[in-house]
Amino acid sequence: MNTATSIDQEFAEIGEQFYPGSTKPIVRHPNRPTLHTEAAPSAADWDAKPRKGVVNGVETNFYTVGQLAQALGRQAGTVRKWEREGVIPKSTYQSPGRDGDVRGRRRLYSREQVEGIVRIAQEEGVLVSHQKPIKDTRFTPRVVDLFKRLAEQ
Repeated sequence: MNTATSIDQEFAEIGEQFYPGSTKPIVRHPNRPTLHTEAAPSAADWDAKPRKGVVNGVETNFYTVGQLAQALGRQAGTVRKWEREGVIPKSTYQSPGRDGDVRGRRRLYSREQVEGIVRIAQEEGVLVSHQKPIKDTRFTPRVVDLFKRLAEQ
């Protein structure tokens, strides 16, 4: 019997395969997803890990710019750019950095703000793949109005 054939039979018995052109078996780990099968976080999971804070004596859940971006199906850098360019208002809440360092601040949004921004974005067509430019929508004034209404409550 040929050596290659006997090795193939050995590994076939335990369900392993070889890489093409090599004698190294493919080792598949059932509990470890591969790069291609690992699912990206879905927009539905944006509120899985809120940060807790107290506003006017009431415990409130807050969400980071990354969580807002996830809810919108965008990158966090896009949301930061929108804030920098005035497409959305600056975040109402911030967490302080370590030892008062301004570089450690985190933008925080309330659940009402995140849900309102997502709803407005959907209604204005900002989230569709062939979207209109944001400047051609009422997205910005509606989000500004939302933030003002929420601040008055």
